[in-house]
Amino acid sequence: MARAKSTDFLHNFRFHVIVQGFGAAGDAQLKSAATDGTVTAGFNTCSTPEATQEAVEYREGHYIYTQKYSGLPTVSDISLSRGVAKSDGTFWVWMKDVIEGNAEYRANLRILHFHRDSKPATSTTPGAPNVHQKAVETGSIEYRCQEAFPTRHKVSSDLDATGSEVSIQELDLAIEHFDVIEHA
Repeated sequence: MARAKSTDFLHNFRFHVIVQGFGAAGDAQLKSAATDGTVTAGFNTCSTPEATQEAVEYREGHYIYTQKYSGLPTVSDISLSRGVAKSDGTFWVWMKDVIEGNAEYRANLRILHFHRDSKPATSTTPGAPNVHQKAVETGSIEYRCQEAFPTRHKVSSDLDATGSEVSIQELDLAIEHFDVIEHA
């Protein structure tokens, strides 16, 4: 007997990341899947957003115990990492734009987290936008992070002449807020 879809778990390794909207023209992008389905920059790790709600205590007059109210919310940073590729300095260019105050450096980040049975939505319209452009996916969850900008960039792994691993670059992004959208 098949399990109900709502109780199936999402796996850590089934995700796509798309960062769009930074740079002088606002059209630069970092992505793990292009709109035509080809992989241009696969991310091997991506942390997910986390929201925290502060509790504020208040004691009024003659009350013995304090009352608690919700305070300021905070959102954690997101970390991305991928293998260093020849002729791809997109992370560094973005970080330099932030440091030097060049252009529009804020972007929106979309993390698509797929279920094992997820299937792309089909379109009968010729030339219709690809599934990754519209983020219409059955059996997936999308994390939409707004107003992201880099706060830390490590250009590559520490160099070791005896190692055989792929050199990894890292990017930490500050985000202001996020939404979670379920695609049934």
